[in-house]
Parts: sequence; C-alpha cells; structure tokens
Amino acid sequence: MRYLIAPDKFKGTLSAQEVAETIAAAIRKGNPDADMDLLPVADGGEGTATLLATQLSAERKIMGAVDPIGRPIEAEYFVRGREAILDMSAASGLWRVRQDERDPLRSSTYGTGMIIWHLIENGVERIFIGLGGSATVDAGLGMGAALGYRFYGAGDSEIDPFPAAFARIQKVKPPPMIRIPEVIGLADVETILTGPQGATYTFGPQKGLSPEEVQALDHDLARLVVRLEQSLGTNFSSVPRAGAAGGFGYGILTFLRGKLVSGFEVIADKLELRKRIQAADIVITGEGKLDLQSLEGKAPFGVAVLAKEAGKRVWAIAGVIENRDLVAPHFEKLISLAGGDVTLEEAIRNPVEVLRRKTTQLCGGDGPL
Repeated sequence: MRYLIAPDKFKGTLSAQEVAETIAAAIRKGNPDADMDLLPVADGGEGTATLLATQLSAERKIMGAVDPIGRPIEAEYFVRGREAILDMSAASGLWRVRQDERDPLRSSTYGTGMIIWHLIENGVERIFIGLGGSATVDAGLGMGAALGYRFYGAGDSEIDPFPAAFARIQKVKPPPMIRIPEVIGLADVETILTGPQGATYTFGPQKGLSPEEVQALDHDLARLVVRLEQSLGTNFSSVPRAGAAGGFGYGILTFLRGKLVSGFEVIADKLELRKRIQAADIVITGEGKLDLQSLEGKAPFGVAVLAKEAGKRVWAIAGVIENRDLVAPHFEKLISLAGGDVTLEEAIRNPVEVLRRKTTQLCGGDGPL
C-alpha cells in the first residue's frame, strides 16, 4: 500500500511537515511495510513561501522592515536567480502582534511594501507573494505608500493611508516608477474587496474589528475605491481574490499591476502533485480547520479534487471540522482531532499525540486498512 501524505499546516500547533511526519509515523506503527510519500502542501497562506523555497532551492534572506504597527523588525524572503518568494505575513502577519496590541484600523502593510521595493531595486524580475495570515485590513495601501504612492486629503494634505483615515483620502499620486517586475499573488480564498462577502466583513472580526467598525470600514473602503479609480483609472474591487489578506490582493492589482492566482494551483504545479497522486493508492490530506472556506481554494480541498480526478481514495484529518455535512462529501473518510473523547484544549495542548491516535482511528483501528 502506497500512501501520499499531503497536508497543510495545523495553524498554531504543527507545521505541514510535522503533520505529515506524525501521520506517517502512526501508519508505520500499524504497518511497517507501508510505502510513504510525504508531501507538505500550502495554498497561499502562511508557510507558502518557505515550502516553495524549499522545493525550488531558493536562498533565504533577511532584511529590516516594520511590523503592522510600525515597529522595526527583521523579515525573511527567498531568492532564486531573478525570482523572489515571500509571505506577506513575514512582515505584516497577525503573528507579529500580540492580541492586546491589535488595532486593525491603525495597522499597515508598509513593511511588506519595504520588502517588495527592496526586491525591485535589486532587479528581481518575478515576485511570488503568499497572501495569508495578515494582521491588516488596509487593502494594500500601506504597501503602496512604501512603493512611493502618495495619498492626499482635502487641500492636498498628505495622509498616511491607515484604514482609520480612509474616509479622508481624496486622491492618490503614483510614483515615477521605471520598472515593475511580474508580481503574482498566491491566494487561498476567492473573496472580493467590498460588500457583505468582501474582505472587511469576512476577515475584519478575526483581526479585532467590532461589528460597528466592520460596517463603517467597508463603507469607507467602497467610497475610497471609487476615488482611487478617479486618480489611477482602475477599479479591481470586484475581482475574485482582491479581498485576500485584508484586501492586499487589491493592492497587488492596483499598485503593482500584478495578478492573483490560486496559491494551491501554483504549489500543485511546482510539487508535481498530480504525478505523485497517480503513484499513490491512498491520499491523506488535512489542515487545522476544515469548513466552508476550505472549499474556496484551500489545499485539502484541492488535493481531494485532484485525487478524485485520478480515481484515488482520499482521506482527511483536521484539527476542527465545521459544516461537516457540506465538507464530508469531498472525502472518503474524515476525522477531527477535537471531538469525541478529545477536547479542543487537549488537541491544542498535545497535537502530536492526538494526531497519532486519530490517524490510527482513521486507518481502521490498530493499523491501516
């Protein structure tokens, strides 16, 4: 029996590599002769840059930048030849800000813009950016400011483009850029920028916005997009994936003339996932949380689609499962760490041990089927 073990990370507890290794160890305990292919995957969320860089043998680099609330930090990116890879969360991620420090209305993607500008200055020709795990809802305006865009209010007063100031911004002036590299945003959601299904309503609450702040910010952002269109001649607010990473996808389209693609599709191509699925008998995938959002382009759903196309059995393990009735039909077997005799607290406290036990259950009692 040959297993392809292709999970994403269990956010906050285990990396994708750790998940794959733990699942493999549990299977080997019941069947030492099982053939394993461990293939951690990603979809544009946190960890995408590291995974891609590992597969492409890109060199890790560190540079000075600022975090979402403006504090000096060192952030990583990766380079291979004239190609660069980074996660926007490296500088602008939620992990950078303690819960009691979070203030999305005054947080910015300026630090990510600093990294991009550094790459432009150094002649990079293509930049892949993972769009996930952001602390921000600034639609990439902070990144734009780092690239030289200037935002003005009434009377041509210059304004720092924090979300709290969106209502005051009247126009934007682009920088005299000579050359912009090809910029590719890797997204794991299809979210647009504004409206009830947009970035603010979808991601604002998890970043600390109250319901009243969500409504007010979405209103201000929808009006600001129109004013930016008057200055720049473009409006990408309704483009799928523009709302990724608190609207950073919109920033890539607007300020870098880039494009947004499925992060999973890029990863699948780079990792030759289809070929490795064909060689497997059973495919096991998973992530920290399986829910309706997983069906919009997250890695486990992408793995399941490719496995079914190849006629392979596909199983999934998740930390938590929501909307099980809608998620379950995409997998032959499905199990969660939290549930039954395991509380969520225990699953978070002892993820490796619980994952081993649940893998054994998934595989059929004392060993794999």
